[in-house]
Amino acid sequence: MTGSNKPAESDVIILESTGGISYTCVLVSVSENSFTIKLADGCESGTYRVFVKRGDRKKQIGTTYINIVEGIDFTPDAGTTVYGVVSTADGPVQGVVVSDGVEVSVTDERGIYQLQSEKKWGYVFISVPSGYEVPAEEVLPRFYQMMKGDAATTERVDFSLTEVEGQDSYKVFMLGDMHLANRTGDLGQFMDFTEDLNSYRALHQHEKMYAITLGDMTWDLYWYSNSYALPEYLNTINNQVKGLQIFHTIGNHDYDYKATSDEEAGSRFMDYIAPTYYSFNIGKVHYVVLDDIDCSNYDGTTSRDYEKRVSAEQLSWLSKDLAYVDKSTPLVVVMHAQLFYPSQTEGFKIDHDVLNTTQLLDVLDGYKVHFVTGHTHLSFNVTPEDDVTGGREVYEHNAGAICASWWWSGYLTPGVHISPDGTPGGYSVWDVNGTDIEWIYKATGWTEDYQFRSYDLNNVHFSMADVPQMPAGVPTSYLMFY
Repeated sequence: MTGSNKPAESDVIILESTGGISYTCVLVSVSENSFTIKLADGCESGTYRVFVKRGDRKKQIGTTYINIVEGIDFTPDAGTTVYGVVSTADGPVQGVVVSDGVEVSVTDERGIYQLQSEKKWGYVFISVPSGYEVPAEEVLPRFYQMMKGDAATTERVDFSLTEVEGQDSYKVFMLGDMHLANRTGDLGQFMDFTEDLNSYRALHQHEKMYAITLGDMTWDLYWYSNSYALPEYLNTINNQVKGLQIFHTIGNHDYDYKATSDEEAGSRFMDYIAPTYYSFNIGKVHYVVLDDIDCSNYDGTTSRDYEKRVSAEQLSWLSKDLAYVDKSTPLVVVMHAQLFYPSQTEGFKIDHDVLNTTQLLDVLDGYKVHFVTGHTHLSFNVTPEDDVTGGREVYEHNAGAICASWWWSGYLTPGVHISPDGTPGGYSVWDVNGTDIEWIYKATGWTEDYQFRSYDLNNVHFSMADVPQMPAGVPTSYLMFY
């Protein structure tokens, strides 16, 4: 916040809680890049909308999560650079796994964790334990926090949890590629999806529900030209979906194509959404979100030369994370790009673009694993042969796309919203009961029992390039659907 956008010293800061309670806070100081306030009495840890009040005018400037830290009688071990307490309103929580994306620790009987962190990623996150939830900032579960000090500074970062019931049986919505870019009528068509999702949730309102995106919420090629990127996506989804925690996966189109390194390309996702890899527990299932898009070869142009790979750093972190997960616990591993691909001529084979699938499977050895992926805009399930998996129990769900054919079919052929393989645009609904998992595919705008429909593809279009008598002057970018 700089220049004319920063508050004046005479302004008042108002914090409004998710419960609608407002707290008036006094500005202590204002600098060119920041300001400091004194919290009003009664403020508790939680998410707040932040308003600036100047005279009779009041303007929202964002949202923030406030963590109220109480003193503890504790001295960190030598070498510790970040520590903290994980607790509920009733007291500390033991056994919570905490990580900085490199090192992994666990809370003791006082709810205290310690990490000898080099603070490479600048954040610390918890693997939300079974039977608990974290506070949410609208749709985003706040399971991570940014650190403020450098690697030589020891700092305290606490986390709060809420104990919940109903995780023995719950639903998870797997939300495949959205590709929102403010083009081809996508925002209007997306509203059809959110209305369908909200209607489905209303029918099952007494059940516990969560959601996980499968990447490509946005479309990097239009971040700048159409002014629609990750902040705009958040504004869209927050306005249309209420009361649902959505965990997010990064896709190749959620990276900044103007970057020149993998870390730089993914930094905006980490700034606005979440870490690019992490884990959490719901009921008796352990969920792992990974990033299998490597943008190390990005050169700042639209060439977007990425590879499908799970980094060695992620594999190292994952092995440490799984050290706290019993082999009897089912794993759901979510990534954007598919590991396997069904081939009619060669059987099920490892996709040749996934460069280290074998190493990933080695880390997961001994677990029953459900992979959930997107990227293809197709819908298929794969149970690879033993010679591919080394005899491991692996199942991949490539879960279809909300945008179907990149929103083209619905834009060019109103009323028809299908993917290139004929799958209607939609999302997967998983029913989890203990360790038993069942799933269906839910087509947007149709009931659960909708199974099959035929189309005359002479009258359905998937890009401008296949439109007869295409008008002259159509931009080249509109001739392709992906």
